Amino acid sequence: MKIDVRNVSKSYKHKHALKNVSFTVEGPKIIGFLGHNGAGKTTFLNLLAGLMSTTEGQICVNGENIFNAPVILRDICFIAESGNFQEDMTVAQCLKTNSYFYPKWDRQLANELLEVFTLNPKDKVRNLSKGMVSALGIITGFASNASITIFDEPYIGLDVVARNIFYDLLIEQQIENPRLFLLSTHLIDEASELFEEILILHEGELLLQKTMEEWEKCIVAVKGSTKDVELAITGLEVIYKHTFMHEMTSIVYASGLAIEGNDITLENVSLQDMLVYLSKQQKARLVK
Repeated sequence: MKIDVRNVSKSYKHKHALKNVSFTVEGPKIIGFLGHNGAGKTTFLNLLAGLMSTTEGQICVNGENIFNAPVILRDICFIAESGNFQEDMTVAQCLKTNSYFYPKWDRQLANELLEVFTLNPKDKVRNLSKGMVSALGIITGFASNASITIFDEPYIGLDVVARNIFYDLLIEQQIENPRLFLLSTHLIDEASELFEEILILHEGELLLQKTMEEWEKCIVAVKGSTKDVELAITGLEVIYKHTFMHEMTSIVYASGLAIEGNDITLENVSLQDMLVYLSKQQKARLVK
């Protein structure tokens, strides 16, 4: 499956949730779809799932605009952070209802995962804990067998053991039934090893799209005085820049180029560190 996003913007009255976002991703692949709160992630995922329309631009899957292709929408499963199931339905009823919508539904897998997550099919959604509702979402996402499967903060309320079960299932499913997985999460340290590619949204815009190989080899933090850092990063792609107490931190995409300069230090940057930097930058702007 290929997702082609072309100049997509989304506005709500006076708020611009997405601003001219463009990118292309192609699966099967596990993609980390990242950003701080309010970056526009959930808005975009709702657009991709066909739950709302763009203000400008279009989203195409395999060359077709998703709003003109209901068959394609049936091959996109979006498990949102909340609100996936009707509270007066039982677990079994939720799964049965979804089996009618997704043509490639795997009933056997759904039943197996009910046992893995110890869910009672007769329990009503309203009586489930947050973790149990999250588990029901995970079961639905995997059993859908949708070619594009989206998990937006899928494990709220789940303990570390249950989250690790999710990660193991994600790897297992990608081996047995390869598809394009999009995973949006704040638990980046836990999930980062799963990602083959990452996209980072920042304040409604696409900040970065890189493979994990590119990230690990070429993303570098350059630290030192403002003058020294500015000289050292000349000609490089700057992803983030921040100055505090006369010291500058600049995260750059070095692309294999040597970074040289006087009185500077070079450090590796984790995905978690990157999101922390961006969150601090956002808060600083709000204070101003």
